[in-house]
Amino acid sequence: MDCKDRLKVLINSSTPIVAIETVEEARALALVRQTCGDLNLPLFEWSIADGLMRSPVAAPQRPTTSSGLRRDQLQAAVNQAVNLGVMDSTAQGVGQTIMNTREPAGVLAHIETITVDAVFVLKDFHRHLDDAVVIRRLRDVVQYFAASRRALVLTGPAIKFPAELEKEVEYLDFPLPDRRRLRDIVDETFARLSKTYSLKRNADGVVMDQMAANLCGLTEEEAERAVAQALVTRYALCPEVVTDVLEAKKDILRRTGMLQFVDATVDMSAIGGLENVKRWLAKRRGTFDDAAKQYGLEPPRGVIIMGVQGCGKSMCARAIAGDWKLPLAKFDTSAVYDKYIGETEKRIQKLFRVAEQLAPVVLWIDELEKVFAGSGPDSASGDAGVSARLLGSFLSWMQDRKSPVFVAATCNNVTVLPPELMRKGRFDEIFFVDLPNTGERRAIFALHLAKRKRDPKEFDLDRLAAAARGYSGAEIEAAVQSAMYAAYSAKTPMSTETVLEEIKNTVPLSATRAEDIQQLRSWALQRAVRASILDSEADSAGAARQGT
Repeated sequence: MDCKDRLKVLINSSTPIVAIETVEEARALALVRQTCGDLNLPLFEWSIADGLMRSPVAAPQRPTTSSGLRRDQLQAAVNQAVNLGVMDSTAQGVGQTIMNTREPAGVLAHIETITVDAVFVLKDFHRHLDDAVVIRRLRDVVQYFAASRRALVLTGPAIKFPAELEKEVEYLDFPLPDRRRLRDIVDETFARLSKTYSLKRNADGVVMDQMAANLCGLTEEEAERAVAQALVTRYALCPEVVTDVLEAKKDILRRTGMLQFVDATVDMSAIGGLENVKRWLAKRRGTFDDAAKQYGLEPPRGVIIMGVQGCGKSMCARAIAGDWKLPLAKFDTSAVYDKYIGETEKRIQKLFRVAEQLAPVVLWIDELEKVFAGSGPDSASGDAGVSARLLGSFLSWMQDRKSPVFVAATCNNVTVLPPELMRKGRFDEIFFVDLPNTGERRAIFALHLAKRKRDPKEFDLDRLAAAARGYSGAEIEAAVQSAMYAAYSAKTPMSTETVLEEIKNTVPLSATRAEDIQQLRSWALQRAVRASILDSEADSAGAARQGT
C-alpha cells in the first residue's frame, strides 16, 4: 500500500489526526491534495502566518469517490458548505484567509463549527502542542471528528504529542524514493533547468543507473537539489555528473548527523597480519552480486571486531569496504540520541531506512559497547529505557532486514554487550584482535616505514619485531614516527637503532593495562575467533613460503 492509498484509508476510517513527520512539506501537501481530489473532499490549509484558507485539490482520478458516495450526495455536501460560508462552488474562496483563524486555539474553534466533511492541514502545529488550551481544543475536535470523514493532518519534521492525544494519532511515513523514482527525478530536474540554462545531455542508461545508485538514501527534495547543483556546475548531464552527485550526497548525509560517508581508500592488503579475518573476508567477496543470489547464497550480515585498543580494529572495518569495493557509511553513535522521549527511536529507524537505501553498503559502527552498554535490566532507571528500546530496534533490524547491508562493528569491551546481540543470525562472526605476533609486527614495521618513504630492506625488521613484543600496531606506528622526528632533528639518517631507541622509551598498553588485556583474552578464548594466527603457526607458514 503506497502513501496515498494509506492516507485514503485513514480518512475514510474516521481517523481524527494524521501526523506526517517529514521535512518535505511540499511533497506532503501534494500528497494530501491528490488524496482529497480522489476522495472529492474539500481541503483547508493553516499556518501561523496565513491562518486557515481553502486550498485547491487535484482533479479526481475517477468519476466516483472511493468512499462510495453518489454524485448527488457529494453535491449536497458541497451545497451545504456553500450555505455555511466555508467554501463556494465557484472556487472564489480558494486562497482567501478565513477571518480570526491565525491563532492555534482560534483555528481549532473555527474547525469545530464546520459541518461538512473535509481535510484540514495544520503546518508546523507541533510548536503549539505545549499549550493547555490548544490541547483541550484538539481533544474536542477529535471527539467531533469521531464519526465523520474529517481529519486533521499535521506536518512537521518531528511531532511529539501529549499523552492525552497519543492514542488518537496515526502516523504516515514517507518512504525514501527507489531507483526508478530517482531516475525520474533526474529527468524532471534536467527538463526544468533546461528552460533556464542551455544544458547538454550526454548520458546513456548506464550513467542514469549510476546516478540513481549514488542518490539512494536521499529524500526526493535532497536528490533534486543534488542533481540541480551538479547540472548547473557542468551545464550538462554527462558521466562526470555521477561523481558530482555522490559528493553532494556525502555533504547532505553528513549534515543529517547520523551517517557519514567515509572514503574506503584502503583494503586488507594495507593491514599487517589478521590472516584469519582476511581469509574469512576473501571467501565472501562478491556475495553481494546477483550471481551469488542466483546460486542460493545470502549476503553476509556482519562481524564484530573486538580486542585490544590500538590493534587495528577500526582500520579493519574500513578496509572491508575497500576490499569488497563497496561504499562505507559510518554510524555516528552520539548523534542518534535526543533529549525528547521517543525521538531517539525515530532517529534509529530513519537510519535503518537510509542504510537499506544505500545498499549494498558496509555500515561501520565504531565502539559498539557505547551504544548498547546501558541496555541491561537496570537501564530503565538511568535513561527511561531508551537504551533497551534502541537495542530492541537494532536486534529486529539485524534479524529481519533483506537489503545487503554488512555491519562492521568494533568493540573494546565486549563483556558489557547484551548476549542477544552477539548470537548467530545477527552477526556472522566475532573476531578477537590480540596484540600482533612476531610476523605481524614485522609486517607492520615494513608498512609504516614504506608509508614514510623509507625502504624496509634497510632496516633489521627481525630486531625491531623482537624489541616491540607486547606493542600494539598504533604504538609501533608511533615509535616509527617518533624515530623520524629524532632523526630529522639530529640531521642524521634514520636507522634501526633510532627506532629501537624510541621503542625503549615507550611504555606499551600491555604493561599499563596487563590485567584488563588478560581478562579480555580469557573471555575471547572460547567465545571468539582469533583474527590472527599464533606465533608458532606464523613461523611455520613463513618457513613453508621460504621453502617454496
